[in-house]
Amino acid sequence: MPLAWSDDYTTGDAEIDAQHKQLFQYLADLEEHMNGTIDDAYVKRFLDTLGLYTRSHFCYEEICMRAKKCPVADKNKEQHAKLLDAYTQFRHRFDVEGASTDLISRLHAFLESWLVNHILKIDTHLKKCNP
Repeated sequence: MPLAWSDDYTTGDAEIDAQHKQLFQYLADLEEHMNGTIDDAYVKRFLDTLGLYTRSHFCYEEICMRAKKCPVADKNKEQHAKLLDAYTQFRHRFDVEGASTDLISRLHAFLESWLVNHILKIDTHLKKCNP
C-alpha cells in the first residue's frame, strides 16, 4: 500500500510540500513496479530521476531554511548529505549488479522510512519559522 500524504507532513511552505508530494508519488510508482517485472531500464530511469529531483529539492529546501533562519537548518543539510550518500550506494549497487527484487525492496523501504522520518522530525520545523 503506497505511503499516503497527510497534513502531519505539512511544512508551512507550499512549494516544499508540493515537492514532498512529488517524492511520495515517486515512491508509489516504485511500489507499483515492485509487484511487476523489474527491469534495468525502469530502475535506471527511476534512479536518474530520483537523483536529479532530490538534489534540486534539497537545494531549494536548504535555501528556504537558511533564509527563514530555521534552527534545524544545519541538521537538515547533514541529513540530506546522508541520504545522498545512501543514494550513491544504491546507485553503485545497481550499476554493478543491475536490477533485482532485493535492490528495489531495500531501496523502497529505505526511502519510505527516511522520507517520513525526515519530514516529521526535521522539515516540519519550518512551520514555526514561517511568518
